[in-house]
Formats: sequence, structure tokens, C-alpha cells
Amino acid sequence: MTITMPAHSTALDRYLGLSDRAVHGEVALGELLALFAADATVEIGPEPAHGSEGIAAFCRAHFAAHAEMKHFWSTTVLDDGTLRAEWVCAARKTDGSLITVAGVEHATLDAQGLIGRLRNEFTRHPG
Repeated sequence: MTITMPAHSTALDRYLGLSDRAVHGEVALGELLALFAADATVEIGPEPAHGSEGIAAFCRAHFAAHAEMKHFWSTTVLDDGTLRAEWVCAARKTDGSLITVAGVEHATLDAQGLIGRLRNEFTRHPG
């Protein structure tokens, strides 16, 4: 049985919500990075980001390219405990261009409830 969760209930929900705020400052970015285990892996960009430093570098570069963004999503807890969020996002890049993008995030948590692996599948690429 899968369970659909209300927004902001899981680490994945907090990650997606903080993404919108992380483009505006270090406080939200720090809160977002604190959701990851020290040895976590993030598979969103062309190359996976590993560990706290790699994930921080990836996130800083990603959020620096955006002036603002807004995500909408729905999270499901799968039978094996994996979190799955279908999401869409509209964003303004720092060059003023507008994009829309969508995907499905998959997150596994460690024993402390931190994200150990985050993997994204784009269903709509930026454009």
C-alpha cells in the first residue's frame, strides 16, 4: 500500500519546499543541505554529486542560476519506504529567461531520516 503525504511532511517535501527559498539566501540553502546525510548521493545533473561538499557545490551552482522558482508536488511513500514526488516548477533564470520543468524525485532515507540518495527523472526538460 502506498501513502500520499501532505506537503512538507517528509524530508523530500522539505527539500522541494526549501528549493524555492534557497535561490534567495544561505539560510534556506543551509536548511536544505542539512536534510542530506554526509555520504549522500544526488543524481539530478549530468554527473552525480557525492558527499556534503559535492552536494553543496551542486546546489550552490544550481540555485545561483535562478532568480526565483516555484515548485508544486505530490509525495508518496512507497511500500519499501522510498519517497517519490511528482513535481513541476516554473522559474525565472538570472538572465531573465523563463523556464518550466517537471519530473519525479526518488529519495531514500538513512536511519536518522536524512536523505541518503536523491534521484531525479525529468518528465519535462527546461524550456
